[in-house]
Amino acid sequence: MAKQTINVGSSADDGTGSTIRAGGQIVNDNFSELYNTFSSDGSNLSSTVLTIVDESSTESTISYGERLSITGGANLTSTVSGDSINVTLNTTITGLTSVQTETLTNASGNLLVDSATNITEFRGDGSSVEGQIKLNCHANSHGQTIKPQPHSASITNTMLLPQGGNSTLVSEIATQTLTNKTIGIGQLTCNTRAYTGDGSTVAYTVTSGATVDNVLVFLNGVFQRPTTDYSVSGTTLTFGTAPVSADNILIKEL
Repeated sequence: MAKQTINVGSSADDGTGSTIRAGGQIVNDNFSELYNTFSSDGSNLSSTVLTIVDESSTESTISYGERLSITGGANLTSTVSGDSINVTLNTTITGLTSVQTETLTNASGNLLVDSATNITEFRGDGSSVEGQIKLNCHANSHGQTIKPQPHSASITNTMLLPQGGNSTLVSEIATQTLTNKTIGIGQLTCNTRAYTGDGSTVAYTVTSGATVDNVLVFLNGVFQRPTTDYSVSGTTLTFGTAPVSADNILIKEL
């Protein structure tokens, strides 16, 4: 019902205004609408203006004269601007225990979690730095970084982790011993050096890092005994006795 107004006439006692009865009816009608709106039984006004309910069904009432306060809480900030209430997510989030999303990226775009491919990507910067994973020690004072081949190598492949029990990756740099592995003869790449004896020379050049245990020596096709017939030190292989003139010397560095 729209608000009704008592006609009071143009001037006092001019006979044009509403009668006392009509005015009383207007007053009653206006109050009836107010009571029907702001009371539960149409007769008694309630002090409650509104009831708010949270997602756990906890209720709270707001009465006349009270204020409704909206706080951001953990990781959220609330602001009021004019007739608008804004609740925004903080730039730094703490205490977060669960995030459910199909695709997740960070602000710089160098981290991508894609549920469609089941792949988590650590991306490069687009120009010179590869995507990398660093695993720190328990004190976070040092760590080891896993990184891919550079862009110039044009490598795209898959590295499977080993089966079975605990294991350690073999380094390209460190000196390590392989155990329980079978290496086919065709998989060995040997550096071969050929010389000719002159009856006096006992020292011949080999590659730096070679040892008496990974160098095979043949004189005219006959295998020579390591340590007994020759020794290796630095870049020099030394025979115990100088090969005679015209002897064919074949050195294979494994």
